[in-house]
Amino acid sequence: MGFAIFTSMKRFLFLLLVGGSLTTMAQQEPHFLQGFGYDYSIGVPRNNSGQLFMGNGASYVLRYIKPVNENLSYGVGLPIGASLVQSLVSGAAAIGANYAISADLHAGMGATELSNNLVGGFFGLGFGSYDVYYVDLYGTTRDAHYGPYVHAGLRIPYYGQNITLAVANWRGMNAQNGRSQVFAIKLIYEFL
Repeated sequence: MGFAIFTSMKRFLFLLLVGGSLTTMAQQEPHFLQGFGYDYSIGVPRNNSGQLFMGNGASYVLRYIKPVNENLSYGVGLPIGASLVQSLVSGAAAIGANYAISADLHAGMGATELSNNLVGGFFGLGFGSYDVYYVDLYGTTRDAHYGPYVHAGLRIPYYGQNITLAVANWRGMNAQNGRSQVFAIKLIYEFL
């Protein structure tokens, strides 16, 4: 008798799962969204072998999302950027390149192309690197700040355009550069 209850529950859950997945599939197809903007970054070493630095640059974010409904989606984010960097220790100028891949969850504005909310947000975890290239008379030195990557942000309307204010962190695992963490603040114009 106990087995009959579990069998009927399994049937009910199976029908619920199939119905929910068909509803989700009917909402929207997966698609790409993108944004372009400015970022300000600062690298902070966790021990004395690294250099404190800051950078100003441009960011591009490509997102591949799967809508759950018009105001909720999940997907993969591919943020990349380039910066002019300066060491605050030695004063040396450098070029910075950052990139990451992350699993993201989006809600509200910007979650999908059809979202009509006035505010939105997102959160993502992944892996990335913030590389700094110092050029001098002896050649080019690469200082890689690779490791776990996390970013989160808020989307708001600004004079009729959708913009994102985001924070990002690369948690450095490279012992050669003092296991530096890099923090960035990004202002992204969303192309929806």
